[in-house]
Amino acid sequence: MKSTHSIIGGKRMDFILEWWKQVLALGFLIVGAGALAWLRSTFVTKKLHEKSISGLETRLSAVENTVEDMPSAEDIHDLEKRLIEVGGKIDALSPQLGTLQRVTDLLMENELREKRSGHN
Repeated sequence: MKSTHSIIGGKRMDFILEWWKQVLALGFLIVGAGALAWLRSTFVTKKLHEKSISGLETRLSAVENTVEDMPSAEDIHDLEKRLIEVGGKIDALSPQLGTLQRVTDLLMENELREKRSGHN
């Protein structure tokens, strides 16, 4: 008579020998599904990646166009030279403008005196 332990152990072995391929396939399926879930949560999809790149290309193009429209260092230097020239011309005109202001004040004063005295 065989012991119960060996019968139960034999049934276990028979079960494992009969179903090992299915158990192995199920294990691979579980590991594969876990790997896919991890990959999806870690990396972006190709469609989303391409959409993102297309948006970045559009933004980069807009920045490049803006930079192209900006004045160069040479343009700014020329502008600075012209502003210095204009400042010099204004400084040269200042004494003449002061004289013109005094003449205008005298004429206005004379006009107001004539109106007060009744001469139109």
